[in-house]
Amino acid sequence: MTKVSHMILAVAMLGLAAQAQVMKPFNPQIQTGGDLSIDKIRQQNLTVVQKAVEGIRKTLPQKVDNYTQFVAIESNDTRLIYTFEVDAGPKTDETLKKEGKGMAPRIFKGMCTSAERFIQADIALTYRYVNKATQSEILRIDADKKLCPSKKPDK
Repeated sequence: MTKVSHMILAVAMLGLAAQAQVMKPFNPQIQTGGDLSIDKIRQQNLTVVQKAVEGIRKTLPQKVDNYTQFVAIESNDTRLIYTFEVDAGPKTDETLKKEGKGMAPRIFKGMCTSAERFIQADIALTYRYVNKATQSEILRIDADKKLCPSKKPDK
């Protein structure tokens, strides 16, 4: 009986050895339908940006706080451009620009946090603030993958 078991084991081992020579080496691929060239990723990002603009536009205007309304969104390549109107009454553009510089770091941090998925996908953001009375730009803040601090994975 042991000769038979050894014989079966030997035949099985030969079969596995033959099959191992035929097997192709493991080649991992991301399941995205194939080619992940930079051009394809860029085209996907352009589509994402356009769909975001279309979807968000339908919800405008949106009240942000007592002085600010989110009034417009547009795109430029893979950049989303948000426009906010500030109703600051009789304040001049110069006064609003000075006040905006003080608020810019907090706004920038919020952009990097709230739009983290866009940022990580190489979609850039611009927040434009305009004076409602004059329509002059009083503040512009840009955020992208290079500017925003990358989030470290939790250990």
